[in-house]
Amino acid sequence: MSTSLNEIAEKAGVSLATASRALNGKDGVKPETRERVLAVAKELEYSVNMAARVLATSRTETICYVVNQRHTPLEGDPFYPIIMHGVEAELSRHGYHLLLSTISEEQKSIATFKPVAENRVDGIILAGPDIPTRFILELKQEGIPMVLVDNMLLNTPLDTINSDDVQGAYKATTHLIEHGHRDIVALLGPENWASSVHRGQGYRNALATAGLAPHLFHAEDTTLETGQVLLKETLQTLPNLTAIFAVNDAMALGALRALQQLGRRVPEDIALIGFDDTYFSALSTPPLSTVKVFTQEMGKLAARRLLNILEESEETPVTVQTQLATELVLRRSCGCAFSSY
Repeated sequence: MSTSLNEIAEKAGVSLATASRALNGKDGVKPETRERVLAVAKELEYSVNMAARVLATSRTETICYVVNQRHTPLEGDPFYPIIMHGVEAELSRHGYHLLLSTISEEQKSIATFKPVAENRVDGIILAGPDIPTRFILELKQEGIPMVLVDNMLLNTPLDTINSDDVQGAYKATTHLIEHGHRDIVALLGPENWASSVHRGQGYRNALATAGLAPHLFHAEDTTLETGQVLLKETLQTLPNLTAIFAVNDAMALGALRALQQLGRRVPEDIALIGFDDTYFSALSTPPLSTVKVFTQEMGKLAARRLLNILEESEETPVTVQTQLATELVLRRSCGCAFSSY
């Protein structure tokens, strides 16, 4: 297997950006550091490729914001657009521009990803748990500055910005238990998505504290449509369920629609809580109780962290994983008697 820029940086004891500058003859590297990096590269028989040159060229003052193509059109789900607005607001304060791009599950290599291949950006913010893992790992291997938002790789240290999904799900599920519910199900996304894993864990923790059995159901996506389908499948397995915790508002609203089609009243027959507090959650009938994620702040923090990475010194950088607290927003769908909407 060919040597990566990451291996060079690790063995030379420098950051990826410093290794790239040293290998490409750019300024900002001490002579002794450059010699050390070049010696390691020679020892490992490393040749500079296209992707590694990206860090060494002059700044474009542009950051790429990447989401999976499944989220287009972006107005279909306001979660990632709000994060993007936070990114853009913070970047503009520092004279940077934002480039929006989407990728699919079929994205084979960063060599065919134009913002990187054509040297259009200084770094990348990848939003969502559905960014292909192999794509993220290749970016890391080639030393491209990046930050993950609403995602993390369990076995790979990367800079990340996430909400406290475990605690948020714990609070939501505990609230349903406090309403007297005992047959509570969780409607979750794919089992390999970080948000589904962590929100499912918070749900399980709350049930374990109360001595109740968990009932987890997974869909291949977290949309209005998959929420509808999964709810109907869940009722076939647990027809007597009385409460639902959904991994996001889209699935919760899909479940709400399915329940109404089936003649089940919310919250009288089945209580419901979502996650994210997107714009549409307050407009449903009944208004959706949910867990608020501070999306715009997540975007600002992601932009701030990436700009810090771009300015890091030669020392090996520290990986920063940030969690933002969540807030339980109570409306009518959980069974609370009041609604301010």
